[in-house]
Amino acid sequence: MRSFLYLLVVVSLFSSYVNACDRCLHSSKASYFSSASALSSGACAYGSMATSFFAGHIAGAIPSIYKDGAGCGACFQVRCKNPKLCTSKGTIVMVTDLNTGSQTDLVLSSRAFRAMAKPSAGADKYLLKQGIVDVEYQRVPCNYGKRNLHVRVEEPSKKPNYLAIKLLYQGGQTEVVGIDIAQVGSSEWSYMTRSHGAVWATDKVPTGALQFRFTVTGGYDGKTVWAKRVLPASWKAGMIYDAGVQITDIAQEGCDTCSHIWH
Repeated sequence: MRSFLYLLVVVSLFSSYVNACDRCLHSSKASYFSSASALSSGACAYGSMATSFFAGHIAGAIPSIYKDGAGCGACFQVRCKNPKLCTSKGTIVMVTDLNTGSQTDLVLSSRAFRAMAKPSAGADKYLLKQGIVDVEYQRVPCNYGKRNLHVRVEEPSKKPNYLAIKLLYQGGQTEVVGIDIAQVGSSEWSYMTRSHGAVWATDKVPTGALQFRFTVTGGYDGKTVWAKRVLPASWKAGMIYDAGVQITDIAQEGCDTCSHIWH
């Protein structure tokens, strides 16, 4: 019964995320944090690592983008709509925080905010003085090149009672909506639950080396990515491990009624 209920939750989450139509072009406003540390300590729980992603081009996003943590790590192309100040390309940011305290869809790091400006002298500083600007944004695939998905074991983890992990370098344009875990070579899988932000946890920790199955919103129906050997038997809290797989899928939503490209 427990496994059946878990399956229902995953199906429900997958349906809601796919129907969100991330690829649509949205018009809104964006502001910025003067200090990137405010975003690095955000709801996604990336900590100080956040500022290393995409050269510190990070953002806090409204709940419909944050998606209870499933939107952590998603990438968006953002451009301001003032052609005198800003380029038509804009910049790409990664979601690292939940934005609930402003009247904008996105709160960017100051570095990302300035990157929307034209390269002419002083344009970026003048853009910062605006504080809040009209923008267009849409979701785009995260590109980490040949870098694999990585798993960070969080500090509260302790054998054999608790394991918390955080996914890093999740490429493509998907959400991870389920994670299963088992001992390497075993078919006895148990599931992890999203603890908060990008962190997943379980109190049923298998012994030995560990394998993972990631359920992602790839294609129209979703897919499972199997990482056959991720954590060694000697795994330790605070360490980062190469999952040996890449997630490069793009979820296909029903977005026929909206614009998908810059104009």
